Amino acid sequence: MYFVLQNEAGEDRLYFFDNPKRTKPRGLIDLSCSYLYQVHESLFDRPHCMQLVERALPCLATVTYLAAPNAEASLEWIAALKPLCAPQVARSPKINRLRELRCLHLTVLEAHRLPQRLVPNPYCVIALNQVKVARTRVYNGPDPVWDQEFLLDDIPPDVLTMSLTVCNKGKRSKDAEVAELTVEFSNLANGDEVEEWYVLTGVTPVGEWGTVRLRTRYLHDLIMPEEEYSPLKELLLDPQLEAVRALADLCHLDRVPLATSLLRVFRHERKEADLLQTLNDLEIDKEEETSTLFRAASLTTTLMDHYMKSICTPFLTAAISETIHKLMEAKQSCELNPSKMDPGGDACANAEFLLQILDEITESILMSAEACPRTLRYICSCLQKKVMSRWPQERLVRTRVVSGFVFLRLLCPAILNPRHFNLISETPSHNASRSLIMVAKCLQNLANLAEFGGKEPYMEVVNPFILKNKERMVYYLDQLSNVKEKPESDDMSGGIRGDPARDLGTLHHICVTHLKDLHVMAKSKPTIKKLVTVTEMLSKHKQKYMEMIR
Repeated sequence: MYFVLQNEAGEDRLYFFDNPKRTKPRGLIDLSCSYLYQVHESLFDRPHCMQLVERALPCLATVTYLAAPNAEASLEWIAALKPLCAPQVARSPKINRLRELRCLHLTVLEAHRLPQRLVPNPYCVIALNQVKVARTRVYNGPDPVWDQEFLLDDIPPDVLTMSLTVCNKGKRSKDAEVAELTVEFSNLANGDEVEEWYVLTGVTPVGEWGTVRLRTRYLHDLIMPEEEYSPLKELLLDPQLEAVRALADLCHLDRVPLATSLLRVFRHERKEADLLQTLNDLEIDKEEETSTLFRAASLTTTLMDHYMKSICTPFLTAAISETIHKLMEAKQSCELNPSKMDPGGDACANAEFLLQILDEITESILMSAEACPRTLRYICSCLQKKVMSRWPQERLVRTRVVSGFVFLRLLCPAILNPRHFNLISETPSHNASRSLIMVAKCLQNLANLAEFGGKEPYMEVVNPFILKNKERMVYYLDQLSNVKEKPESDDMSGGIRGDPARDLGTLHHICVTHLKDLHVMAKSKPTIKKLVTVTEMLSKHKQKYMEMIR
């Protein structure tokens, strides 16, 4: 699909074509009566999606879903489309550089007493103003436990409600909507995390439909002009990273929004390598055992995950895409687990196919080092250097620290869920999913330089493959880490465009949330005392802007 944004006689329209060579469009979207909503990656199991809801008539809405190839393209399209869409809130011209920030951190935890006969395979769909934006996975059985987090960012100002619909996944028939609940944003406390049970209303008013437990944290804030945040940006970008380290220690609940905004600010300034290298070094200094290094969820690992996912699509395409597409089309299975094998499945044929696939994908990965972004390779080099000085007696620690990121947190997750990494557009079949799981499992053991043991005897057929490729894996990870000098940023044309004011506004709000703890830290740390002063100053400035609006 090919898109063209065009202004004709004062009207903004988005045309879409089957391909760039076509002259006749397949359709068009009138942006003057369209509303832009972002879409959580869970809805289609792929990231960087958005939707245009075209409301030419009050009773008729046409929804068009769009998927960008990466985060930067998504931000660019949103920035281009948003001003042309129907205004979702009106502002006085004298303060038109002010914007509202609204986001909801929602965790769908569990449900009790759902009507089992009607909902044997429940999942939830989340909507804003009745526009679907996210969904949970399907749970098989009664009293489902989903425990899934959703960060619904950049909620349009006209959105008044969040609704959750419990649906049943049909095996042959269509999925059915069974019960729902609606939460009004005006009833959510700003900035507070709240956990409670909500009563579901069914498709018919008679009878009990059960309850759902949700954890919500709603943020409604004001974003000031970018220059207002300059003192905060200066403190965060300081090479010692004292302000960032303080926030990392305090913000366990805010880890994801903190990581997302920090990374965007540093990438905008082309300083992401400094941020990641410094935090990696600090994490290594804190760790006593190599076996637990970078295993826990922290600000550092979250930043690395976000960074690798945002820049590594060409690397993933070169390393694993061809094999993934082959498994998507294959009728032969790679399944070795007897309890998961189809009736009449041939274990020997499956093993033979798995080993063939492993040879192919390993060869492809080992030839892909040059496709890996050079900044990431430099960070891997820094990791190797640091762990070798920390644990000089441990021969393999330099290999395992790199494989822990490149395989455990990038290649293997991309094999397990290729749609989530924009490598495929279709959902894998059950057979393909199981094959992808087997391949990821084997590659993870190879990256750990560990053969399969007696706990999974059916996997021991893979051990000769692991033994054969151990030395090649060590060489590959060293080759991947051989960029010793910090390169120019992998972001072209002076960093990513992004929206620094928006990200700095989020970081200011996080500082305000943890101001009491920052005050305690400030007693012994002059830089944190400065951060407290800047945070309070920005809050006063924001209060003045609020008074202007009123």
